[in-house]
Amino acid sequence: MGLQGVILSWSGVVADDENLHLQAINQLLVEENLRPWNLCWPKSGSPGQRELYRLQYLGRPDRERLPALWGEQGRVLSPKQLEELLKRKALYYRQALQGQRELPLIPGLAETLETLERLQLKVGLLCGQSAAEVAAFLERFQPCCPALTRLTDGGSYRVTGDDAGPMLSPGHLHRLLLQRMELPAQACLSIEATYSGIQAARSAGIPVLALATFFPLHMLQRRANWAVDGYHQVEWDRIRNWFAGGQNRPSTPVEAEAEAGSFKGSQGEQPQP
Repeated sequence: MGLQGVILSWSGVVADDENLHLQAINQLLVEENLRPWNLCWPKSGSPGQRELYRLQYLGRPDRERLPALWGEQGRVLSPKQLEELLKRKALYYRQALQGQRELPLIPGLAETLETLERLQLKVGLLCGQSAAEVAAFLERFQPCCPALTRLTDGGSYRVTGDDAGPMLSPGHLHRLLLQRMELPAQACLSIEATYSGIQAARSAGIPVLALATFFPLHMLQRRANWAVDGYHQVEWDRIRNWFAGGQNRPSTPVEAEAEAGSFKGSQGEQPQP
């Protein structure tokens, strides 16, 4: 079965905006009299705190991330409280976008979107944040990058955190996006940049290409079918051959011995390759 579609998982694949999401989350934490995370992540601050956030929370849908962050400080969110926090977080994210001067797009995204259009592949956009946040980002930066038109409602399929039910199971959003794209998992490639995204895509049975946006390449190679430093290294002909007939098939990835939840201590310990 040939390659028919590609899923772009938002964080580290489309947008480099995790600092903006963390800024919005921190504003919520302070308003709720809880301890915020270091706003300077990942460039400075406590290494242990940075690593804990990377391993446990980076790239998770907000409907998972907020209850986990609140639970870390002994708070339990009711469904009503969670909905209210999600609305406020979306508002704070949109406000943070307005002050963003640099274009927070992953390098090579525009060229990749053009390649996918040339190859006539379906494009699915997956984001664990709200539809309002996705729309605000695309509206804010589409004039600077016309290729983003490919990710608007008319140019791609889309699933956001608003589509998640109250009980978000691993891979649920990926499976929902496959349904909307009308593709089987074996005919689709999911591009991911976080451990949680890789795990979710693989739980849905989708082959994964990992970008080393947040994590070292060698830490991604054992988790994904392919791992590259950036879009410029993606060999689309090789990937299409693999989907078409198994040629140039990469080694089967093995599960990491230490998943995100295994972080211990505050010394920035990472899973060992």
